[in-house]
Amino acid sequence: KGPTEAGQDSGPPRRLRCGVGLLDLDSCQLLDADGKEIPITAMEFELQKVFSERPNRPLSRDQLLNLTQNRGWDPYDRSIDIRIARLRRKIEPDPEKPKFLKTVRGMGYMFVPQP
Repeated sequence: KGPTEAGQDSGPPRRLRCGVGLLDLDSCQLLDADGKEIPITAMEFELQKVFSERPNRPLSRDQLLNLTQNRGWDPYDRSIDIRIARLRRKIEPDPEKPKFLKTVRGMGYMFVPQP
């Protein structure tokens, strides 16, 4: 066999469980339990990836912005809160009572893979 060509499949897809879905790191997609794509923005993907790589750890808004956009948090910037709400609608069975993306009062948010 010759060398592997760039872009060729190099093994099983890397997927992380996130709530009711799976985050496919290779295709940058969020999939439901049946493998069907759930539409997700690039920022939502990056945010869930950051959470999935740091389970059960509270992350501040500042940390989340630094890890996803390489910029600091402005106290008046609510973009993370909006993105969290949108992500909850995609991965939570009941977004009004989140089990996976929890709010940590006075700190930020925490991803709990197994509530």
